[in-house]
Amino acid sequence: MTMPLEMRGIKITSMTAQTSEEFVYKGKRYQGLYAEPLDQYLQTQNIEFQPIASSCWRGYTCLWIISENKLYLTDFSGVIRIYNTDDDEFSPERSYDIKNISLNELFPNQQNVFAEWFSGEIKLVRRVKLTGNDYHDTVYKKVIHLIFEKGILVNDKIIKKTSYFLPKWLRFW
Repeated sequence: MTMPLEMRGIKITSMTAQTSEEFVYKGKRYQGLYAEPLDQYLQTQNIEFQPIASSCWRGYTCLWIISENKLYLTDFSGVIRIYNTDDDEFSPERSYDIKNISLNELFPNQQNVFAEWFSGEIKLVRRVKLTGNDYHDTVYKKVIHLIFEKGILVNDKIIKKTSYFLPKWLRFW
């Protein structure tokens, strides 16, 4: 019989759950499930973000609105690195400053930025915690799957997950 890790003096820890992107869809606020639509745009830019906290390693947060079947970035807050040398080669001694940036600095003179660069799937959820202190035991009543092509919503599907809310002895799979 194997002795539990805690009894052997090994503390079980978990990674910090990452802050989700937020979305407004049909008048309701949701969290994106591993959805970062801005990433496709940022891959074409020369911007390096500084992690904000252990819960936000990407270095920024966004608020998105889906209106008239189009995806819009409406709020942005991030922290970027500005290196003090022109040398592109990485070294531990390379120093940098950090700067907070807003939507206006990322997209000058725009308030609602149409995400024409984004094609892919976004899953929206409303988090329901059952037990515990982290997201590992989080379940969702429903997941809304949205498919976008160049920022335009082309398909949506709702998947309800009622079995998670049944007692364990009633679950058959």
